[in-house]
Amino acid sequence: MKDKKKIIIIGAAILIVAVIAAVVFYFITKSDKNEPPTLKETVESRITAYETDFRDSLASMSDQEAVARYLSTWGENKGIDVKTDKYNNVIYSINATEGYEDKAPAVIVCGYDYTCMDTYINSIVSALTIAKNDQPHGEYKIIFISQEKGSMSGAENLSSKYFKDGCEIFYLGNSSSSRVANITGGYDEFRFSRKLATDTPQYTKTYTVSISGLPSESFGTESVSQPNPVKILGDQLATLKSGSIWFELASFTGGTDASATPASAQMTLVVSQDISSKFESKMEKAIEKFYDKYQEDYPDVQYTCTPAETPARVFTTDATDAIVSLMYTAMNGVHYKDDNGDVASLTNIGYISATEKGFIMDVAASSWDQELLDQIAEAYQTIGGLSGFQVTTSSQYSPFVIDESNQPFEVAFRESYDEYQSIDLENINIPELTPCGIIKEKNDDSVIIALGVTEKTKDNFAGGIITYMSKTAETEE
Repeated sequence: MKDKKKIIIIGAAILIVAVIAAVVFYFITKSDKNEPPTLKETVESRITAYETDFRDSLASMSDQEAVARYLSTWGENKGIDVKTDKYNNVIYSINATEGYEDKAPAVIVCGYDYTCMDTYINSIVSALTIAKNDQPHGEYKIIFISQEKGSMSGAENLSSKYFKDGCEIFYLGNSSSSRVANITGGYDEFRFSRKLATDTPQYTKTYTVSISGLPSESFGTESVSQPNPVKILGDQLATLKSGSIWFELASFTGGTDASATPASAQMTLVVSQDISSKFESKMEKAIEKFYDKYQEDYPDVQYTCTPAETPARVFTTDATDAIVSLMYTAMNGVHYKDDNGDVASLTNIGYISATEKGFIMDVAASSWDQELLDQIAEAYQTIGGLSGFQVTTSSQYSPFVIDESNQPFEVAFRESYDEYQSIDLENINIPELTPCGIIKEKNDDSVIIALGVTEKTKDNFAGGIITYMSKTAETEE
């Protein structure tokens, strides 16, 4: 009986201990759940949500106005004061937190271009996350600059009233690696042109050769490794010619403008019935080789060679030979890497139109080194001259050097970035054209920093800038 009573007492004690442990665990976990999220948790959550919504809306962004409307509506829905100027620049204005009204104003700037939005998503999503900022801060603005087809007119026409005396400007640009830059790229745009003589076709078997389904991205270090369909088809013409596959060229078109990688290109060729089988075999091998190299990374790409109706006119042999020579020698891709292996200069064949109306090819070159830009310009003039094409410079910007007066600003931001993420940013120049030089001229009494944002670090830059604005406010207070 005593043993039974003892067992009952022990069991009751165990039960009481278990209940107490459960209650303690409940209140501990409840307390944890009631704790507000950390800045890192908030930033990462918003980055994910904002990017998902942005990507889901990409199909509706059919022009610059549509992108501007999305950005404007997004800001208004978050209770932000939003203005859109007549150049489609979208400006968010965020008032200072109470007690921080006298702090130095900040301006966060990034671009957008509806023709290649994938290029801008990282910096835009980072900027949207900064716009929804719960931390203490001074007055700041976020400006989305319209850069349609690479144009700087949006930046050039942006009102200087948004850049107050003493303002601190952050430029967020797409990049192949996370970085702070002391120099951003200069830019040259060239146009090759000439009249094309035509004749009636001597052959009877016609094919349309095309590459399509590639993304169109803003010309830069991120897109330079992407296959360029204009250059690939141009090289294919030279390969056919060197393999004694005689053809007549009827047309060659592709791309939209020099500042973006072409999403597609196509050409129409006429060959002799006698060598059509040999031609098809050559093209099958070229297509197979292309897919082996690119299909895994670009699953939507299509490279085809299909029969077509024979055209009424084709280019003369001299005109065709000139096009083949130009396409074979024209530069596209990385032009030069510095001693550290970082891209210093690059080129892009962005547009071609060879029709009965004549020949036009637009090419862009970009570099943070003016001497490299001069070398590229000289090479293009030589290439065009040897092939019989006129070469004109249609757009030109010099590299922008961020002077030493910006160094304290850069050092302070680096400390905040490291505080947020415990990572030291590399200092690597940005070879792409940015609006930094144009923006800095809006107010000489300002400081600017150029930042390279990647897919993996868009949250780090958002968190680093938010930390900087909060830290600066606390320090100055």
